[in-house]
Amino acid sequence: MKRKKILLFLALAIVIACGCLSFVACGKDKDNYPVEGVWHAVAAWQEESTFTFGGYTSRIIDNYKIDLYFDFRADGSILKKSVASINDHVMHTDNEEWNIFNLTWSVKGNVITLSSGKQFVIVDDEFDDIFPAKNILLRYKKEATEDDVSAQRIIDKTFTL
Repeated sequence: MKRKKILLFLALAIVIACGCLSFVACGKDKDNYPVEGVWHAVAAWQEESTFTFGGYTSRIIDNYKIDLYFDFRADGSILKKSVASINDHVMHTDNEEWNIFNLTWSVKGNVITLSSGKQFVIVDDEFDDIFPAKNILLRYKKEATEDDVSAQRIIDKTFTL
């Protein structure tokens, strides 16, 4: 009789253990990548031109550069900034304030999806995009910032003369 009670107890313990194991998830979903913050890319290229005046031919090489910044906000909105320069002279900047980018974003795993449907895969704090002109590949890198530093302070510090 005592032996039956022990066997019954062991069988019950095994059934309870199996039942508990069936409620354990097979694995945790991959955490979403922390997209929030400022992402920066640089588009740069050269253009060469020649002109002749009074029998003399001159060659001019212009260096173009555009700094692009996107601030992915916690509320799903995106702010943007850009600074365009030719031969290290700033030709255009919207450095005064951030502009609202008319898209929203979401993230699942390490994929950013914009409301336009465009997706980017983040690998090691970077993602790639194609610049609209010149077929330039942009490599966006996440800015290393402290949690309490706003996007405006980052840009102001970057472009202080």
